[in-house]
Amino acid sequence: MSTRTTTSILALSVASLALIGTGCDRTEPGTPKAAVATSATIPAAFFTLNRPEEAPDLTLVKTASSIGEEVTFLARVGGRVEPFVDGVAIFTVADPGLESCELMGEEDHCPVPWDYCCEPRESLTAGSATIRIMGENGRPLPASAQGAGGLAPARYLVVKGVVSDRNEEGLFVVDAERIWVGGRPNREDQRMGSRPGEVMANVPAHDHDHDGLPDHDHDHGHEGHDHDHATETPGVSPEGANG
Repeated sequence: MSTRTTTSILALSVASLALIGTGCDRTEPGTPKAAVATSATIPAAFFTLNRPEEAPDLTLVKTASSIGEEVTFLARVGGRVEPFVDGVAIFTVADPGLESCELMGEEDHCPVPWDYCCEPRESLTAGSATIRIMGENGRPLPASAQGAGGLAPARYLVVKGVVSDRNEEGLFVVDAERIWVGGRPNREDQRMGSRPGEVMANVPAHDHDHDGLPDHDHDHGHEGHDHDHATETPGVSPEGANG
């Protein structure tokens, strides 16, 4: 299925789920589907330690580019509670101009700051993109991108790739060719982590599960925190993001 035929955000959500399903179904008879996703990895060739010099913010590129065009832009991993799709190399990013919640108040007032729950829904839609890491078969690789190359929620990244789909409702899908992963900002410097030499800025120590938090804080709760609008990020359905 090609997402080029998609004409709405809902349609792309369905297409993303179809890609996940068909990717698993292309295994040999008798091969457990879960084993395929677990054993797959994201090749290191998709990542670079050298930050591109020219990397405008996501929104500037999103409004000016068209399908099939090669683009390079700066963004941050996030836009929903779970920005990575389990078992398939699809994840969401947000424009650097959007404020994640830890930059707006007390350090720990929001347990999941990368969902941008404090931003208006229309701002999040306009400033979001879906990134896919594709295999030679023309489908997203059958492995979560979380942890690959240091990818984790709230970290800056520069994506170089080709626009595979977009529409006027906010849909923007880019098939990544090369990704530079940076650090994370703080309230004093909201662009910290986006510049060369800042790849480990504010990156939590001992974050072995790459969830953006130190492992001893992994059991954070979401009670009382409204994430409803974050589940509508263009390009990934709530079902797809939760496996």
